[in-house]
Amino acid sequence: MNLNFKYLVKVSFLSVFAVSLFSCSSDDSSGDPDIVDPDPSSLRPYHLVLGSSSTGNSATYTQGVTVEQLIDPAVTFSFEGFGFEVPSTRTARVYTSDDGETLFNLNYGGGAVAKYDYESGQNYGLVSNTDIQAVMGTAYPRWTKIDENFAVLQNVITDHVYSDEEGTVYERTSAMVTLALMDLRTMTVVENNTFEFPWNEEEASEGVFVFRIDAPVLSNGKLYYGAAKRVYNPLTAENESLVYEDIETLVVDYPSLNNETTIRTSVDGVAGSTNGYRTPVAHMDEKNDTYQLVTSGDASIVKISNGSYDEAYGSFNIKEILGHNAEANTGWFYVGNGIGYVPVLNTDLGESASSYWDVVRVDVYNKTAVKMNIPLDLWLRQYQWASVIEGKLFMALAPLGGEGNVYIFDPTSTDATGYEVGAKLKTGTDASYIGLF
Repeated sequence: MNLNFKYLVKVSFLSVFAVSLFSCSSDDSSGDPDIVDPDPSSLRPYHLVLGSSSTGNSATYTQGVTVEQLIDPAVTFSFEGFGFEVPSTRTARVYTSDDGETLFNLNYGGGAVAKYDYESGQNYGLVSNTDIQAVMGTAYPRWTKIDENFAVLQNVITDHVYSDEEGTVYERTSAMVTLALMDLRTMTVVENNTFEFPWNEEEASEGVFVFRIDAPVLSNGKLYYGAAKRVYNPLTAENESLVYEDIETLVVDYPSLNNETTIRTSVDGVAGSTNGYRTPVAHMDEKNDTYQLVTSGDASIVKISNGSYDEAYGSFNIKEILGHNAEANTGWFYVGNGIGYVPVLNTDLGESASSYWDVVRVDVYNKTAVKMNIPLDLWLRQYQWASVIEGKLFMALAPLGGEGNVYIFDPTSTDATGYEVGAKLKTGTDASYIGLF
């Protein structure tokens, strides 16, 4: 799969340009209304990314592909003896530029963010590598690409606070949040802020604290960060899982990263974390409303409008529609016009490490959900990204260590088989595809 994509695009562009010149010289009237410009999403390169293991310390590999290859069932992709290893202490956290010509990676555990030029096939050239440990205070921050020019890094450090020197009278657990804004053009940090996560006395007295924030979405000049909580037991000096009573989201101004506050809701009994796991959790639609996935507890979606949870919308309980216990603890992918696709775990059959995952088409406007009929045993715990190409969602799906395909979901179809099957995908022992970027 070593096609030189840049060369092909350049030749195609020159051909189109020549035809345009000829057309203009022979006819000075307005353009032909039957000629439709190609969708830019169909012209750029994409990047198949594979994790070599289902463990947290998986090596990560990538290779560039074209849309023509992705949609062709006769094409087979494999990483056997092929692929660029993205340097990372643990599984890489990857994003690409909108034109697909640049790949960014957070070396999770290595404390650096790298920028690569995509050349062809498995060839990627390092442009820069920026150490962010001094700013973030850790080698293990998380990060999110906000737009073509900026990304944000986020981290939480907790501290159990006692009121006496002997450490016997527990007061509360503080959660210090560090945020940083990185300019992807210069690969430098241009804003940063550290503050204590807003807390209330009732929760604090019970030992409840936020231990992680992630997956922010930018909406109307604000960043909305999903949050996850634990409870500290001073008798055992252990952190324990929390039984949630509501959901909470951190809100800060963008790009200053100041004026921190939170919004909460328990509408329709919704409760759980909202931070996700390496995958987008909240999306702003074409109406400037934000739809956020609850990523622990029952699989459900809530709506944020005008800076607060929309009580009138209530919650969209995906679990109830599916008819079995279900959790969507990774994130989801939005296509447009209220339609998206959610990796959902059937918790009646197994935990997140099992292969009992489904892809569910959701309509957040009409609150409908359809489990897609995909004949594969899917393990989607580490799945990070899917790409919208010409209005359809492309996902690289294969069983853990098995063979699968590129699946092309048509958002206009409400049928469980509303997809086409593209290129074949091979993995390798215990390997899995973690996205198409």
